[in-house]
Amino acid sequence: MRKSAPALILGLVLALAALAVFAVSRGSDYDRSPLGNKGLELWLQTKGIPVVRSDPHLVQARSKISLRIIPLSIRQGEAVTPRSDDETEGLDPENPVVEADQYALPTLIVLPKWRGSVSTDGVASAAGLVDLADIRGELDRIGYSDLGLNRSGKGFEEAHPRLKQDQPISIALYRAQTFDLARLPSSCRELAGTLTGALLIHCENYHHAYLLSDPDLLNNHGLALADNAAFAVSLVQSLRGAAETRPIYLDTSGEPLDSETAVDEGQSYERSTTDLKRFFAYPLSAIWGTVLLVAAICFWRGAYRFGPPLREVSGNIELSKTAAIEATARLLRLSGNDGRMTGQFVLHLLADKAQLLFGSGAGNQAGIARLFQRLAHQDKAAAQALHAAAEGLIERGHIMTRSDLHRNLETFRKLLGSFEFGSS
Repeated sequence: MRKSAPALILGLVLALAALAVFAVSRGSDYDRSPLGNKGLELWLQTKGIPVVRSDPHLVQARSKISLRIIPLSIRQGEAVTPRSDDETEGLDPENPVVEADQYALPTLIVLPKWRGSVSTDGVASAAGLVDLADIRGELDRIGYSDLGLNRSGKGFEEAHPRLKQDQPISIALYRAQTFDLARLPSSCRELAGTLTGALLIHCENYHHAYLLSDPDLLNNHGLALADNAAFAVSLVQSLRGAAETRPIYLDTSGEPLDSETAVDEGQSYERSTTDLKRFFAYPLSAIWGTVLLVAAICFWRGAYRFGPPLREVSGNIELSKTAAIEATARLLRLSGNDGRMTGQFVLHLLADKAQLLFGSGAGNQAGIARLFQRLAHQDKAAAQALHAAAEGLIERGHIMTRSDLHRNLETFRKLLGSFEFGSS
């Protein structure tokens, strides 16, 4: 156990280091999941459209961006009060729709469709769909209470929406989520859609806000289907303007914008293995050098003063025990007390057998008693006879005649030889 302690400590340190490294990238796990938008960012950049992502430490300036894309999320536990179309004064001032009109900024609001479990489980099924009632509640919260939503009962189906007359595109959606054309207010118009519903709409009372009903047209999973990627590029270009060069703002935090300039409230860092070099830069390098020098001196001093470590000491212990027994036997023979010497021999022999079975700490009376209990499991009668012979030699050996001593010792030897001893 003591030898494994350094390995356990080293494993714990490595595990903590790995946890620290992977915790840095944990925040981007969702962006790279099937429901995230990392693919959209990279795809638009390859098409020459710069993309800026939201940063919790940075308040983005309206003047620096051409289009804001906001994936709408379900807010749990918030009461929603129905509003009419013209009731805009009661809306949250941080509402993206209000900000879109306040800053005259084209804003694309993408409705939710999937639960977060789809991202972790990797399985898109009917059980992972968000309830339409929850989505309608979010629409009411941002001021679109009259819009209706439908969801197709089919699996994958294709459609051919047109954002430009000369650009026919074939898209594919699973359980397509669309706005109900029959309930579409007169102030709203369809910009792109399927045969049964609208995908992209724009309402006159919110001049700069656009609503996209199905997020699979922009997320990582959906961009890989049919011409969904081409539709995403066409959608962004039509909303931001063909002559725009400013980046689009992919806003996943929903924080309010700033009217003038960007405000840096902190700084985000990307960790890498090169950061380890900072632990060896001056003055830390001097500290590490001092620690290594002191350790080397202590090691050398210990090796020089005490010599090399002893590899095995059990042999020395056995030699000391043998010398002590021989010295005791010699003294007993010189005193003419062979019976006491025989008792000592029997006692030491039983202690050795107990240590053989139960370990080095069992060479005592308790270990000998445990030895006889174990021998009784093999042969109870023989164990009792052995115990009686040993007890007689130990306690009464010094008063036995030479012939009785020899007879009892021979009986003890035969009985002890009838048992098998092995390491436990």
